[in-house]
Amino acid sequence: MTGRDLPPREIDSPSRRSYQAVMTDAIATRSSTNILFFAGALLAASHLANEWVKLDLPLGPIWKCSGIVVLGLYALSQRAILLGLGLLLSAVGDVLLELKGLFVGGMAAFGLAHVFYTAIFVSIIRRDGLNKSGWPFAVAVFAAMIALGLWFAPGQAEMGLTIPATAYSVIISIMVISAVMSKAPLMAKLGAVIFMLSDTLIAVGMFAKQPVPIGSVWITYAAAQIMLAWSLSRRPYAAGQSRAPNSADPTRTLVAPNSTAIS
Repeated sequence: MTGRDLPPREIDSPSRRSYQAVMTDAIATRSSTNILFFAGALLAASHLANEWVKLDLPLGPIWKCSGIVVLGLYALSQRAILLGLGLLLSAVGDVLLELKGLFVGGMAAFGLAHVFYTAIFVSIIRRDGLNKSGWPFAVAVFAAMIALGLWFAPGQAEMGLTIPATAYSVIISIMVISAVMSKAPLMAKLGAVIFMLSDTLIAVGMFAKQPVPIGSVWITYAAAQIMLAWSLSRRPYAAGQSRAPNSADPTRTLVAPNSTAIS
Protein backbone atom coordinates (compact mmCIF):
# COMPACT_ATOMS: atom_id res chain seq x y z
CA MET A 1 0.00 0.00 0.00
CA THR A 2 1.43 3.36 -1.00
CA GLY A 3 1.31 6.51 1.04
CA ARG A 4 -1.31 7.77 -1.39
CA ASP A 5 -3.58 4.87 -0.41
CA LEU A 6 -3.39 5.51 3.33
CA PRO A 7 -6.70 6.60 4.92
CA PRO A 8 -6.89 10.24 6.01
CA ARG A 9 -5.86 10.80 9.62
CA GLU A 10 -7.49 13.31 11.99
CA ILE A 11 -4.74 15.58 13.23
CA ASP A 12 -5.28 16.59 16.82
CA SER A 13 -3.24 19.77 16.64
CA PRO A 14 -2.79 22.16 19.57
CA SER A 15 -4.57 24.88 17.62
CA ARG A 16 -7.65 22.69 17.11
CA ARG A 17 -7.69 21.69 20.77
CA SER A 18 -7.41 25.36 21.74
CA TYR A 19 -10.25 26.30 19.40
CA GLN A 20 -12.48 23.57 20.79
CA ALA A 21 -11.76 24.71 24.34
CA VAL A 22 -12.69 28.29 23.47
CA MET A 23 -15.89 27.12 21.80
CA THR A 24 -16.82 25.06 24.85
CA ASP A 25 -16.22 28.06 27.11
CA ALA A 26 -18.29 30.28 24.81
CA ILE A 27 -21.25 27.89 24.89
CA ALA A 28 -21.02 27.62 28.67
CA THR A 29 -20.89 31.41 28.99
CA ARG A 30 -23.92 31.84 26.74
CA SER A 31 -25.86 29.28 28.79
CA SER A 32 -25.01 31.05 32.05
CA THR A 33 -26.09 34.44 30.70
CA ASN A 34 -29.33 32.94 29.42
CA ILE A 35 -29.96 31.70 32.96
CA LEU A 36 -29.49 35.31 34.09
CA PHE A 37 -32.16 36.43 31.62
CA PHE A 38 -34.70 33.83 32.68
CA ALA A 39 -34.05 34.57 36.35
CA GLY A 40 -34.75 38.25 35.69
CA ALA A 41 -37.88 37.48 33.69
CA LEU A 42 -39.18 35.18 36.44
CA LEU A 43 -38.48 37.76 39.16
CA ALA A 44 -40.21 40.48 37.16
CA ALA A 45 -43.24 38.31 36.46
CA SER A 46 -43.47 37.21 40.09
CA HIS A 47 -44.05 40.77 41.28
CA LEU A 48 -47.58 40.51 39.92
CA ALA A 49 -48.35 38.66 43.16
CA ASN A 50 -47.74 41.89 45.06
CA GLU A 51 -51.15 43.05 43.82
CA TRP A 52 -52.49 40.75 46.54
CA VAL A 53 -49.54 40.39 48.96
CA LYS A 54 -49.04 44.17 49.30
CA LEU A 55 -45.51 44.18 50.75
CA ASP A 56 -44.56 47.43 52.45
CA LEU A 57 -41.26 49.33 52.36
CA PRO A 58 -38.55 48.31 51.83
CA LEU A 59 -39.42 44.82 50.58
CA GLY A 60 -42.10 45.94 48.11
CA PRO A 61 -39.89 48.27 46.04
CA ILE A 62 -36.96 45.85 46.24
CA TRP A 63 -39.11 43.05 44.86
CA LYS A 64 -40.54 45.39 42.24
CA CYS A 65 -37.18 46.42 40.79
CA SER A 66 -35.23 43.18 41.31
CA GLY A 67 -36.28 41.49 38.08
CA ILE A 68 -35.57 44.58 35.98
CA VAL A 69 -32.15 44.95 37.64
CA VAL A 70 -31.28 41.37 36.72
CA LEU A 71 -32.46 41.94 33.14
CA GLY A 72 -30.24 45.03 33.04
CA LEU A 73 -27.27 42.98 34.22
CA TYR A 74 -28.09 40.40 31.56
CA ALA A 75 -28.04 43.09 28.87
CA LEU A 76 -24.71 44.41 30.15
CA SER A 77 -23.31 40.86 30.10
CA GLN A 78 -24.23 40.78 26.40
CA ARG A 79 -22.38 44.11 25.96
CA ALA A 80 -25.65 45.83 25.03
CA ILE A 81 -24.66 48.88 27.05
CA LEU A 82 -27.47 51.30 26.21
CA LEU A 83 -30.06 48.59 26.71
CA GLY A 84 -28.58 47.71 30.08
CA LEU A 85 -28.54 51.34 31.16
CA GLY A 86 -32.16 51.76 30.05
CA LEU A 87 -33.23 48.76 32.10
CA LEU A 88 -31.31 49.87 35.19
CA LEU A 89 -32.80 53.36 34.94
CA SER A 90 -36.22 51.75 34.69
CA ALA A 91 -35.48 49.90 37.93
CA VAL A 92 -34.60 53.23 39.55
CA GLY A 93 -37.90 54.61 38.28
CA ASP A 94 -39.76 51.62 39.73
CA VAL A 95 -38.38 52.42 43.18
CA LEU A 96 -38.94 56.18 42.97
CA LEU A 97 -42.57 55.72 41.97
CA GLU A 98 -43.11 53.81 45.20
CA LEU A 99 -41.67 56.57 47.40
CA LYS A 100 -43.80 59.46 48.56
CA GLY A 101 -43.13 62.74 46.77
CA LEU A 102 -40.79 61.23 44.16
CA PHE A 103 -43.27 60.54 41.36
CA VAL A 104 -41.72 63.17 39.08
CA GLY A 105 -38.28 61.70 39.77
CA GLY A 106 -39.60 58.30 38.73
CA MET A 107 -40.98 59.78 35.51
CA ALA A 108 -37.60 61.39 34.84
CA ALA A 109 -35.78 58.07 35.32
CA PHE A 110 -38.14 56.32 32.92
CA GLY A 111 -37.89 59.21 30.47
CA LEU A 112 -34.11 58.86 30.39
CA ALA A 113 -34.48 55.10 29.96
CA HIS A 114 -36.62 55.76 26.88
CA VAL A 115 -33.89 58.06 25.54
CA PHE A 116 -31.48 55.10 25.68
CA TYR A 117 -34.03 52.80 24.03
CA THR A 118 -34.60 55.42 21.33
CA ALA A 119 -30.85 55.62 20.70
CA ILE A 120 -30.80 51.88 20.04
CA PHE A 121 -33.64 52.05 17.53
CA VAL A 122 -32.10 55.09 15.82
CA SER A 123 -28.83 53.16 15.53
CA ILE A 124 -30.68 50.34 13.81
CA ILE A 125 -32.33 52.83 11.44
CA ARG A 126 -28.96 54.37 10.59
CA ARG A 127 -27.53 50.96 9.81
CA ASP A 128 -30.44 49.26 8.03
CA GLY A 129 -32.56 52.18 6.86
CA LEU A 130 -36.18 53.07 7.56
CA ASN A 131 -38.93 50.50 7.70
CA LYS A 132 -41.26 52.20 5.21
CA SER A 133 -44.17 49.97 6.16
CA GLY A 134 -44.02 51.45 9.64
CA TRP A 135 -45.45 54.84 8.64
CA PRO A 136 -49.11 53.98 9.41
CA PHE A 137 -48.11 52.77 12.87
CA ALA A 138 -46.02 55.89 13.48
CA VAL A 139 -48.96 58.12 12.52
CA ALA A 140 -51.24 56.09 14.80
CA VAL A 141 -48.83 56.52 17.72
CA PHE A 142 -48.66 60.28 17.12
CA ALA A 143 -52.46 60.54 16.92
CA ALA A 144 -52.82 58.50 20.11
CA MET A 145 -50.38 60.79 21.90
CA ILE A 146 -52.45 63.86 20.97
CA ALA A 147 -55.80 62.26 21.80
CA LEU A 148 -54.65 60.84 25.13
CA GLY A 149 -52.95 64.12 26.01
CA LEU A 150 -56.24 65.97 25.58
CA TRP A 151 -58.09 63.36 27.63
CA PHE A 152 -55.59 63.43 30.49
CA ALA A 153 -55.01 67.20 30.47
CA PRO A 154 -57.59 68.14 33.15
CA GLY A 155 -56.31 65.50 35.56
CA GLN A 156 -52.70 66.47 34.92
CA ALA A 157 -53.47 70.13 35.57
CA GLU A 158 -55.32 69.27 38.77
CA MET A 159 -52.27 67.39 40.08
CA GLY A 160 -49.78 69.98 38.84
CA LEU A 161 -48.14 67.47 36.50
CA THR A 162 -48.95 69.00 33.11
CA ILE A 163 -45.36 69.78 32.11
CA PRO A 164 -43.60 66.59 33.31
CA ALA A 165 -46.43 64.34 32.11
CA THR A 166 -46.51 65.99 28.68
CA ALA A 167 -42.73 65.80 28.36
CA TYR A 168 -42.78 62.12 29.28
CA SER A 169 -45.58 61.43 26.79
CA VAL A 170 -43.55 63.02 24.00
CA ILE A 171 -40.41 61.06 24.93
CA ILE A 172 -42.08 57.65 25.04
CA SER A 173 -43.98 58.40 21.81
CA ILE A 174 -40.70 59.20 20.06
CA MET A 175 -39.29 55.92 21.37
CA VAL A 176 -42.23 53.92 20.02
CA ILE A 177 -42.19 55.73 16.68
CA SER A 178 -38.46 55.07 16.29
CA ALA A 179 -39.14 51.40 17.08
CA VAL A 180 -41.88 50.91 14.48
CA MET A 181 -39.89 52.87 11.88
CA SER A 182 -36.81 50.69 12.41
CA LYS A 183 -35.99 47.21 11.17
CA ALA A 184 -35.57 45.98 14.72
CA PRO A 185 -36.89 42.52 15.62
CA LEU A 186 -40.67 42.31 15.81
CA MET A 187 -40.41 41.41 19.48
CA ALA A 188 -38.60 44.69 20.19
CA LYS A 189 -41.28 46.68 18.36
CA LEU A 190 -44.03 44.93 20.29
CA GLY A 191 -42.13 45.57 23.51
CA ALA A 192 -42.02 49.30 22.77
CA VAL A 193 -45.73 49.45 21.94
CA ILE A 194 -46.71 47.43 25.02
CA PHE A 195 -44.56 49.72 27.19
CA MET A 196 -46.61 52.67 25.97
CA LEU A 197 -49.80 50.71 26.66
CA SER A 198 -48.67 50.08 30.23
CA ASP A 199 -48.00 53.78 30.83
CA THR A 200 -51.35 54.63 29.28
CA LEU A 201 -53.08 52.35 31.78
CA ILE A 202 -51.31 54.18 34.61
CA ALA A 203 -52.48 57.52 33.22
CA VAL A 204 -56.05 56.27 32.80
CA GLY A 205 -56.20 55.44 36.48
CA MET A 206 -54.30 58.49 37.71
CA PHE A 207 -55.50 61.32 35.46
CA ALA A 208 -58.80 60.08 34.00
CA LYS A 209 -59.83 58.47 37.29
CA GLN A 210 -61.06 55.39 35.45
CA PRO A 211 -60.61 51.84 36.80
CA VAL A 212 -58.11 49.56 35.07
CA PRO A 213 -58.02 45.75 35.33
CA ILE A 214 -56.07 44.55 38.34
CA GLY A 215 -52.53 43.57 37.44
CA SER A 216 -52.79 44.96 33.91
CA VAL A 217 -50.19 47.68 34.46
CA TRP A 218 -47.54 45.31 35.76
CA ILE A 219 -48.32 42.54 33.26
CA THR A 220 -47.85 44.89 30.31
CA TYR A 221 -44.82 46.62 31.84
CA ALA A 222 -42.96 43.42 32.74
CA ALA A 223 -43.79 41.88 29.36
CA ALA A 224 -42.47 44.97 27.56
CA GLN A 225 -39.18 45.02 29.46
CA ILE A 226 -38.66 41.28 29.02
CA MET A 227 -39.29 41.54 25.27
CA LEU A 228 -36.91 44.48 24.90
CA ALA A 229 -34.22 42.80 27.00
CA TRP A 230 -34.31 39.57 25.01
CA SER A 231 -34.63 40.95 21.49
CA LEU A 232 -32.33 43.97 21.61
CA SER A 233 -29.52 42.16 23.41
CA ARG A 234 -29.32 39.92 20.35
CA ARG A 235 -28.81 42.69 17.82
CA PRO A 236 -25.05 42.72 17.18
CA TYR A 237 -25.16 46.31 15.96
CA ALA A 238 -27.30 47.78 18.76
CA ALA A 239 -25.97 51.17 19.82
CA GLY A 240 -23.64 50.95 22.76
CA GLN A 241 -22.87 47.27 22.25
CA SER A 242 -19.22 46.32 22.26
CA ARG A 243 -18.05 45.02 18.91
CA ALA A 244 -14.56 44.01 19.97
CA PRO A 245 -13.48 40.86 18.12
CA ASN A 246 -13.37 37.57 19.98
CA SER A 247 -15.06 39.05 23.03
CA ALA A 248 -18.82 39.37 22.81
CA ASP A 249 -19.53 36.11 21.04
CA PRO A 250 -16.57 33.90 20.09
CA THR A 251 -18.83 31.53 18.19
CA ARG A 252 -19.41 34.28 15.63
CA THR A 253 -15.87 35.59 15.33
CA LEU A 254 -13.48 32.67 15.57
CA VAL A 255 -12.31 30.74 12.57
CA ALA A 256 -11.78 27.05 13.00
CA PRO A 257 -8.52 25.61 11.71
CA ASN A 258 -8.85 24.60 8.08
CA SER A 259 -12.44 25.83 7.94
CA THR A 260 -14.51 28.85 7.14
CA ALA A 261 -15.80 31.40 9.63
CA ILE A 262 -18.65 30.26 11.80
CA SER A 263 -21.67 32.54 11.58
